[in-house]
Amino acid sequence: MEQFILCSEVLREVPFQSYEAYTDSLFACVDKQLSAYIENLMGLFAADNGGFKNILYPDIEIAHDLCEKHLTDFTLKSTISEELQEVPAGDSLEDLGDLDALFGAFSGEAAAEAGVSVEETLDYISHRASLTNLEEVPMPLYALCSKLNFSPFTTFVFACGVLSSTQTNYASIFQVVNQNGSLSAPTIESAGRVFYGEDFTITKAFGAMSKALEELAPVLSLRINDTMPFTTVISPDKRIIDFLFSSDPLRIDQSYSRFFSMLTGKKALEPFIANQHLLDAVNIAFDGGSTLFNLWGDEGSGRKFTISHFCAGRSLGCISVDCGKLFVYDFSFVEKALWAVCRECILTDSCVCLDNLGYREEEKDKFFGYMDLAFGKLLEREITVFAVSQEKLPMKEMTRLDFTQLELPTPGTGDREQVWQYYAKGHPLGEDVVLSEMATKFLFTPGKIKNALHQSRSLAAMAKQEQVMRSVLFQSCYNQMSHELTKKATRIQANFGWDDIVMNPDQRLALKNACDQLIYRKQVYEDWNYTKKYQYGRGLSVLLFGAPGTGKSMCAQVIAHEMNLELYRVDLSKVVDKYVGETEKAISMIFREAKKCNVVLFFDECDTLFAKRSDDGGSNQSSNNNKTALLLQEVEAYDGVSVLATNYKHNIDPAFFRRMKFIVEFQFPDVETRKVLWTTTIPKSTPLAEDVDIDFLAQRFEFVGGNIKNCILNAAFLAAADPEAGGEVHMKHYLQAIKYEFVKTGKVFTRSDFEPYAHLVL
Repeated sequence: MEQFILCSEVLREVPFQSYEAYTDSLFACVDKQLSAYIENLMGLFAADNGGFKNILYPDIEIAHDLCEKHLTDFTLKSTISEELQEVPAGDSLEDLGDLDALFGAFSGEAAAEAGVSVEETLDYISHRASLTNLEEVPMPLYALCSKLNFSPFTTFVFACGVLSSTQTNYASIFQVVNQNGSLSAPTIESAGRVFYGEDFTITKAFGAMSKALEELAPVLSLRINDTMPFTTVISPDKRIIDFLFSSDPLRIDQSYSRFFSMLTGKKALEPFIANQHLLDAVNIAFDGGSTLFNLWGDEGSGRKFTISHFCAGRSLGCISVDCGKLFVYDFSFVEKALWAVCRECILTDSCVCLDNLGYREEEKDKFFGYMDLAFGKLLEREITVFAVSQEKLPMKEMTRLDFTQLELPTPGTGDREQVWQYYAKGHPLGEDVVLSEMATKFLFTPGKIKNALHQSRSLAAMAKQEQVMRSVLFQSCYNQMSHELTKKATRIQANFGWDDIVMNPDQRLALKNACDQLIYRKQVYEDWNYTKKYQYGRGLSVLLFGAPGTGKSMCAQVIAHEMNLELYRVDLSKVVDKYVGETEKAISMIFREAKKCNVVLFFDECDTLFAKRSDDGGSNQSSNNNKTALLLQEVEAYDGVSVLATNYKHNIDPAFFRRMKFIVEFQFPDVETRKVLWTTTIPKSTPLAEDVDIDFLAQRFEFVGGNIKNCILNAAFLAAADPEAGGEVHMKHYLQAIKYEFVKTGKVFTRSDFEPYAHLVL
């Protein structure tokens, strides 16, 4: 007995040399208690005059033998001899006999004779584990129990559950302990009976069992029966077992891999170039006690980048949750997923990033409910939460908890140029590329700058160019256009210049003057300091009105072509939304995204959106008034080019005429103008027959440019399909095409309209 006590006292100060030594010791403690409990059951059944003896006794014997075998295997392991190499010199161990056997006896008869309780055994094991350098000898099971501050009983219950989930031969043992052949895992109550043995009473064990349920809840998915809570089965799932014993304990729960990902990793972080002060702000707020943050800003603004730097400075991981995918599911599934997020943060020492946050007005209540649920569950476990969004979230409507909101703005021109220079390193840029020009022209976030340069190399390679030329880099930059914008607007190739459009001198002069406001903007606003007096409305807005087909759409292309800008036609059918507030959000997004790439916005048939306002008091009219007012503000505030076209000037709100920089009317073309339209629209390579009379076509048929264009194209196809045409376009083909155009537009025509060529078509 003295040898046992001396051995245990010496070994108590020896750290574990391996994770296996720790788990073997903990499981041996469980085996000792199981063996003693089953042995007591054997005595009870044997004394029951044969009652259960004939049915259960063979199984009890098998279970008891298994426990004893586990203890014997533990005793025979040669782990202690290695550990004793770490015993301080001066502690004499020569007279201790078989140290392996004595250590094994710590969980057997010698311990019982020495009066060592299961609590003391667990304390002994925990103390040795606390002396172990966890960086050199990782021990996830001990680390988890210590992190969650498990009581000795909770640690024992957890160890029982781990054994039942990892070793199949424990199934028969717990079937006997539970006295239930269909239940092969421990329950809180059965583990309590094993832990306390003959001293077990509900009164004595109630507090410990109730506490165990609370302490295990963060890491085990417990199905608690509210009426019989201690019948709860303790069965760790695969994620816990992987964390405890796999080679990759930080691997995210694969059951939720569609929604979760590890934001942080071993890859070295790039340095802060822009908005460094925001990381400082996050750290200051965190040190001040804030654990709930909303970081909002444009795509690529560095929201996750800031979080990664914060985590690196705090030695934390970060679990990213795609809420856009998760929040489409029902409440029950989302609640389980959020519990799994909490567990991942506990297991991996991580904070959480709630990503892809956004909602439509009709889903507002559901979204706010899920956000409140997420904040509550995560902060209850003292997990730092970062809610990441493109727009500022109405946090006060989502939660009553304290929070910190920070915007990550697009960097200024100087910072953008530094970002361009940093990410341009290693890129073979052409001599015509000027990074200061890129920084000035494109209001990009650091992430978009990085993506633009990366994509430019691919575009150059596809074009078989060794260097990234200016045109390729521009194309790559335009490709960074927001996905949301491209869903609401369509890019139009602006191929037409001044020489391609037919208009009267007054129209041409007005449009050239409009373009001059862009060409000389720097000189007027910056060099002559007009910015001081004109801080608002420095963009170019042009309203084009006139009959359909008079060239308004073509004119928008001319403006974009002459200014070397991209042209996007806004699809009004995708902007107008039946839900309140959605149209306004779409309008604001369009102008915000267009500003970043300095593109021309073209609103065709704009009277759909820019309708006259009224005060009839109806809710629908009030909503329309709001849309019109917002559009007025956005057009005036936009520093780029916005071109609006309408067929019906009288439908436009009068306030627009004051706010438009230029208003150009496209009048119905006269004879001379129509002749020019016919002449210039027919390609010079067209094989015209000698009988084609352009003067007659221009004088007789009062068509606008769009109609003339249709007639010319249709005539070409008619000639191509005519075996008698001889490969030429004849007068009859143009007249037939004009006839089709009359029918299409609903105009009435007679034979006299086509004389003296009526015989060719009628």
